Amino acid sequence: MALYLLYESFSGYALFQAQGLDEIGQNTEAVRNSVADLNRFGKVVQLTAFQPFESAIDGLNQCNSVSEGLMTDELRSFLELNIPKVKVGKKSKFSLGVAEPKLGSHIS
Repeated sequence: MALYLLYESFSGYALFQAQGLDEIGQNTEAVRNSVADLNRFGKVVQLTAFQPFESAIDGLNQCNSVSEGLMTDELRSFLELNIPKVKVGKKSKFSLGVAEPKLGSHIS
């Protein structure tokens, strides 16, 4: 199963695809080592998509919405364009990781 990670910053939304985390996820030491070594980290996590915000004010508004657990139209559009489509009634073949639990419930 593929794992996508949503990252939001003041510059824009980023979507990463993580590979091989099932194997190293069982071992906290291996996770720490993978993150500490940029070369190894780059083999596990790859940037899939990035959407910059239109302005600093837009970035601030987007980040405020995310921190409040609200999904904006821009975020919805970004995710719809960049994650695989799932047919109604079918089980998805990927997971999306987000830092804000409230936002995760809105996305699902």
